[in-house]
Amino acid sequence: MPRQLDNQSTSELMQRFENLQADASPLWGKMNPTQMLAHCTAALKMAFGEIPAKVRFSPWKASLARLFFIEWFPFPKDSPTAPEMDPNKKLKPTGSFLEEKEVLMHHLSRMNNTKSDFVFGMHPIFRQMNREQWGKLIYKHLDHHLRQFGV
Repeated sequence: MPRQLDNQSTSELMQRFENLQADASPLWGKMNPTQMLAHCTAALKMAFGEIPAKVRFSPWKASLARLFFIEWFPFPKDSPTAPEMDPNKKLKPTGSFLEEKEVLMHHLSRMNNTKSDFVFGMHPIFRQMNREQWGKLIYKHLDHHLRQFGV
């Protein structure tokens, strides 16, 4: 069962992000650390509804995808991302490595403190999700990218 985004896992993720270096080389993928931070922040902003998502799956496909990719299987290396969160397409980092890291930490803390009755934004594949589902997805997504950089 995937980890939930709670106080303990949020602290763990923040510590791992503190260990990320600006000049780290990815073990896979095309993003540099600054782009990865902006990408992860975009995912959190999408959860809050601040980056609108173009829904790409029908409700039944979304339910199946949530089950497979949030509950059962790890994210595949080099898996595609939504254009809204792709630093090589629509998304461009706006700050330095340290600024992007600070913004990510702010949004991660904000997500951890969000109540379960908050109405979250739509995900392009998984569609409408609740706090628990977004929390699992965010944890899994951030962990995936930290491992991408060996952190």
